[in-house]
Amino acid sequence: MSRRSTGSLLVVALCVAALWALAGPPFVAAPPSQQSTAALRGADGAAQAAALGAMIAATPDMAHAANQGYAVLQLGWAVFIIGLGPAVLFWIYFNKPEIL
Repeated sequence: MSRRSTGSLLVVALCVAALWALAGPPFVAAPPSQQSTAALRGADGAAQAAALGAMIAATPDMAHAANQGYAVLQLGWAVFIIGLGPAVLFWIYFNKPEIL
């Protein structure tokens, strides 16, 4: 009789898929645009200042757009914080059941 190894094959396939997904480039930047300030021709100074202000305000968001580590960090903290609730309840249940 041969041993069934469907479970281990599934685990290996999932590990390979995870490594393949993580090995790819996390972010592909757009090619640099050839736009100049001529696109704002006819606009007054207030519109140009508003466009510049919007670009400067969006800069911190753009810094995190290509940073997959930031998203993983947030997910890790979310799992940690959400996991604290049941962990504390189990600790209270088994160690100090009188306060429940």
